[in-house]
Amino acid sequence: MRSCLPCEVGNEAGIILMKLNHLTRMLPVVDYMKMQRIGDILGKKYGNLTRVIRIREKWVDIAGEVLAAHTEPVQLRGKTLHVLCDSPAWVQQIDILTTTLEPRVKKMAGVRVDKIAGTFSMAIKTKKQLQTKRMIRKPDIDPEDISKISDPVLRNAVEELVALQEDNNGRGRTGSSTGG
Repeated sequence: MRSCLPCEVGNEAGIILMKLNHLTRMLPVVDYMKMQRIGDILGKKYGNLTRVIRIREKWVDIAGEVLAAHTEPVQLRGKTLHVLCDSPAWVQQIDILTTTLEPRVKKMAGVRVDKIAGTFSMAIKTKKQLQTKRMIRKPDIDPEDISKISDPVLRNAVEELVALQEDNNGRGRTGSSTGG
């Protein structure tokens, strides 16, 4: 195939064609049919890594919110899942719950483990993992019951507590006011 010279196509277009020819010779030819997904490549080289990632993605569902907030699966060695715990109490909890967690790992993440071993270490949690769902509830105290408290210091303390709790919920005092 013959390449176009600048004088044959017009000066500007010819220069652009020359630059394109030069660029295409420098770029490697990519066979997109032979390209592989990064997960497949990592799976071949680091098979356990992809399984640990699958377990980590489902860990809240597997372990529950409370346990997942204090633990983090980090390694799969053979059929043993190693979990970092942020205190020795959670290591003990993992040991107690291992027979419950093993089938859940298989069911939810599709990874068969024979043992789950907890290890105490400060697991590094992301901001998303550290967020806990705290629901501040309105105290279940009837204003009439507060008015029946005979000690004025205690009655004022309870009234302040109820008012503070309502302010924390972003509602402020609504409706009736307590007498006293």
